[in-house]
Amino acid sequence: MNTSLIFQCFRCQKSVLNMTMRSVHSKRMIKKMKWFRAKKEKKSLKVREPNPPEPMWNVKELNELPNGWTPPPQSIPKNYPFAVLRSKAEWLPVYTRYRQGHPFTLVRHVIGDVDAFAKELHHITDTEPIKRLGTIEIKGNHVRHVRRWLTHLGF
Repeated sequence: MNTSLIFQCFRCQKSVLNMTMRSVHSKRMIKKMKWFRAKKEKKSLKVREPNPPEPMWNVKELNELPNGWTPPPQSIPKNYPFAVLRSKAEWLPVYTRYRQGHPFTLVRHVIGDVDAFAKELHHITDTEPIKRLGTIEIKGNHVRHVRRWLTHLGF
């Protein structure tokens, strides 16, 4: 018996030969059964890459949780002219806000040389940061990128 002519029926859950399908099922149901079988065969033929490309910073080294939280460092690094303090819930203060439908990334709690921090952000995000009272704004949604960069620096 040729196995390529056998299809699985959705209604009765039985294997049906191609010749006897027309007497039991409509043309539309026969098309569906053939389409699902072809889809199942395509899934089994998919080949995954053996090694995906490495990210810029290794997430395992950063101990990053799926929601983006990273544990705070033991002490704030002293070798930078600026520092970013964490919030009360120990999150990095990097947020997204929307104005007129456009996303903005906000970085709060920056102490020290704010101009040096803005210059570094300009190199990281390729957009000009806007210095506001107590915050730094960047056009676009760069939250994940800025959080990883700050975690990599040790904040």
